[in-house]
Amino acid sequence: MSWHDALWGYEHQMIGWSGIVELAKDRLCCELDQLIVELSQLRKSEAWKVAELLHSLVSTEHEQSEIISIKKWLFLNLYWLFENKEKIEDPLGGVEKIYADFNYPHEIEDFVRYMPVSGDYDPAEYTINENINRLFYKWRIYLDLT
Repeated sequence: MSWHDALWGYEHQMIGWSGIVELAKDRLCCELDQLIVELSQLRKSEAWKVAELLHSLVSTEHEQSEIISIKKWLFLNLYWLFENKEKIEDPLGGVEKIYADFNYPHEIEDFVRYMPVSGDYDPAEYTINENINRLFYKWRIYLDLT
């Protein structure tokens, strides 16, 4: 994950200040940049510094399209939800929320419950459980191929 990605996630409330601090701590093993050191040592009372430090770190990286960050965060949200689907009352409802939050990305329509099916698949020929299992299968395929 680049600092561009971290900043995008932070600005869109996908990751909190403490997650950013943990990311900086993880980076210390490979990068000894003063900004990373400072970020890794922030306490809750200094959380207001996170955005400023992230912007400074982003300025040290090569330019990156925002679309790359969006796609990474879309994947991370869907991956986390899939891995925790047994603990969540309505994981497909969670997919619908992610679909809306990310401005209705075409690439996940195949496993959004209310979207029409593509191809020659006719949901009327299958049980509700078979149709639900198909959505989970399509979701897994997306995660495996992304």
